[in-house]
Amino acid sequence: MPLIVVATPIGNLEDASPRMIRVLRESDLILCEDTRRTRALLTALEIPARPLKSCHAHNETTRVDDIVRRLRDGEHVALVSDAGTPGISDPGGIIVAAAHAAGLDVRCVAGPSSVVAALSVAGFAATPFHFLGFPPRKSGPLRALITQASQLQGPFVFLESGRRVGRLIGTLAELCADRELVMCREMSKKYEEILRRPAREMPTTEQKGEVVLVVGPGAPVAAASDRHASELKEIAARLAERWECSKRDAYNALMDLEKSRN
Repeated sequence: MPLIVVATPIGNLEDASPRMIRVLRESDLILCEDTRRTRALLTALEIPARPLKSCHAHNETTRVDDIVRRLRDGEHVALVSDAGTPGISDPGGIIVAAAHAAGLDVRCVAGPSSVVAALSVAGFAATPFHFLGFPPRKSGPLRALITQASQLQGPFVFLESGRRVGRLIGTLAELCADRELVMCREMSKKYEEILRRPAREMPTTEQKGEVVLVVGPGAPVAAASDRHASELKEIAARLAERWECSKRDAYNALMDLEKSRN
């Protein structure tokens, strides 16, 4: 039997398709990120209890042999995540790759995706777009990633915890001040909020839940070395006026000072 990758609602249960409900109802086993979340989903959709097995970042690899065996034995196995489409910043990719490697069919029940939903309401031309997932927590790697992504054509998309999204927005406002951001939170839920503003005007306060942040197109961010060189040239120009010398002499004096400090 094929492995069925099943997209589930990202918030509003009315987004559950009849096919999604039927596939889960007919499954011999449902692989899920969190069995408690999936059990609650089945109950809410009035789907009779089905066998559940956790499949998350810490145990996905250990599930491979058992799942491949079950599929070969003809069992109906569905793969879900806590919300949205599995394998998109959620577990599932290892299981799917193993099914392909074993020569088994893989099918999908298409449905909600927070990334695509956010792009659809952002109002940016989304061809191409770049999905960057959850950003690095350390400042250096985060700034490097934003700098690299800014060189690409089209918008780029982050997922981030509401507790940490303010730091991400602050860094974007510093590096990409000319770009517009779209912050999407609680999508499809009662308190859904879609906010589009220039990066410098986007709130950096803590948000509830998980946030999808779409960064619109704009000028590429200069690499740190380029920014540093540009700053030195600017300082040298001012010093040349003050010292009444050439910009070249002022710049060379600055470079000598930098070398002595290093």
